[in-house]
Amino acid sequence: MTLAGFDRRDYGMLLSLFRMALSDRFLGSALGLVWAVLSPLMLMGIFVFVFTFVFPSRLPGREGALPFVIWLISGYGPWLGINEGLSSATSSVTSNAGIVKNIAFKSELLPVVGAMLGLVPLGVGLSLVVILKFVSGEGLSWTAIALPVVIALQLLFVSGVGLFLSALNVFVRDTALALPSVLTIVLFASPIFYPLSAYPAAIRAVLIFNPFYVLAECYRAPLLAGSFPPIWMLAYLAVFSGALIAGGLWWFRRLKSFFDTRL
Repeated sequence: MTLAGFDRRDYGMLLSLFRMALSDRFLGSALGLVWAVLSPLMLMGIFVFVFTFVFPSRLPGREGALPFVIWLISGYGPWLGINEGLSSATSSVTSNAGIVKNIAFKSELLPVVGAMLGLVPLGVGLSLVVILKFVSGEGLSWTAIALPVVIALQLLFVSGVGLFLSALNVFVRDTALALPSVLTIVLFASPIFYPLSAYPAAIRAVLIFNPFYVLAECYRAPLLAGSFPPIWMLAYLAVFSGALIAGGLWWFRRLKSFFDTRL
């Protein structure tokens, strides 16, 4: 079965590349794969400290800091997955120049592998939310069965953007260098650390279509409210991510014949 130009052998190659990228990422470090868990935990710990002790915040109508911490991580955990996925995908072709030039395979798999690396911090964040939900005595709603759909949409979204950025980075290396700063701006401009109601009404009408906010809300609905994500949000993400994947593949395949001259 062929899907978007990929067949069964490509899926096998995708998994092999993912395992190799995951092991190479922490190669030579004393703790190895432990960093895959420790790093996102440390980042989440920093923001939990800032928003519970330095700038104490609480959820409206809820007492104590724990409900706010759960709300915060349920949005920031997915963001860490997006951040990791986009960063890895953007540099995936240039950092694997030897493989691209010497092995015959579909190099468009590389940004998808980069996007898949973002599933690790995402999994750490969601696991922490589940643990905290049980610690708080609230447990987990059965609507959490919607989470795999949201995760799949996030993977499609990051892969689509990654296809654009990875091909661009081959010709404009500033892309990977500028990305961390751009992502930091996007993080604080999106309603992830603050509720949408904290923004002026005029901006809210635009921010509600911010895909990063929509993704965060699709996680928060089943995890916090015990409801399914709004249908319009799922449909919006599906159409938006599908268009990104189609456009990203077209863009990448159009440029990849020129990669050898720049790698």
